Amino acid sequence: MHTYETELTIDAPPAAIWKQLVDVAQHDEWSQHFRLRGQPIVGRPGRIEFSLFGVSIGVDVVFQKVDEPRELRWHGGPKGLAHGSHFCILEELDGGKRTRFRHGESFSGVLARLTVALLKTDRGPSYKGFNEDLRQRVLASAPKRGQTPF
Repeated sequence: MHTYETELTIDAPPAAIWKQLVDVAQHDEWSQHFRLRGQPIVGRPGRIEFSLFGVSIGVDVVFQKVDEPRELRWHGGPKGLAHGSHFCILEELDGGKRTRFRHGESFSGVLARLTVALLKTDRGPSYKGFNEDLRQRVLASAPKRGQTPF
């Protein structure tokens, strides 16, 4: 198993981040790096769309874990070559005011090491880019001063 993982802190509670993460119908509005399709329900099919070497790619996935508002996980890709278990983990910080968002994937197969090396370059899909897109979406949807927070 070879794993690639990123993380960032978002100044919002996990529930606010989760809301944007699982609202896959809206991913086209804010994500420039990944677009998740399908209803996040354990065992149900989905699809992840991204760009690889400038070419749009889609990979069929199956949702493995949907633990609101802590973890979203799916798996897919060619078994034996570069099968991945993709994860988004939300960890509450500062009494729920902030969230550590961990985002990555563990790969198995003969191309797993190469896949992780590719993710560390700017030629593959950008997990860090998705993280920043998500942060911007969450902060843009935050209540304005005087409104009830999240």
